[in-house]
Amino acid sequence: MNAVLRLFEQRVRGIRLIELVGVALALGMIFWVCLSKAREGEDIRRMNELDAQIATEEGAVQTLKIKVAQLEKPSRLEALAKQYLGMQPVSAAHEADIDSLGEISRATSRPVTSPVPVGPDMPAAPVAGAAPAEAELITTAKPTAGGH
Repeated sequence: MNAVLRLFEQRVRGIRLIELVGVALALGMIFWVCLSKAREGEDIRRMNELDAQIATEEGAVQTLKIKVAQLEKPSRLEALAKQYLGMQPVSAAHEADIDSLGEISRATSRPVTSPVPVGPDMPAAPVAGAAPAEAELITTAKPTAGGH
């Protein structure tokens, strides 16, 4: 314990060593606080810039939402459909009831054609009424030795 007390009593140029250590620590803390405040000021400036940018972007988003709402108004879309496409509202005469659904289905469906049987010596003939895209899907080429 005497060694610790001697440390407190030791003097450098007339000033106790413990006082010098205390002053050095206090100066170090003051420097650290000043440095932290400078960083904090930069962070606050950056946050203010980001807040301003966010407010600008939110204003732009709000403006775009208003514009979309105006463009999607049913009355505007109806007027454009009439003007450019010649569309009109459906009249009551065009409504269907449950009893007429079978007739509508028969009137709009295409008949299915059965393929003509082809023998080994007969060339493949296109089926009457078949779409050209369906005929292109049938290939008669044999695979080569390489497989491609």
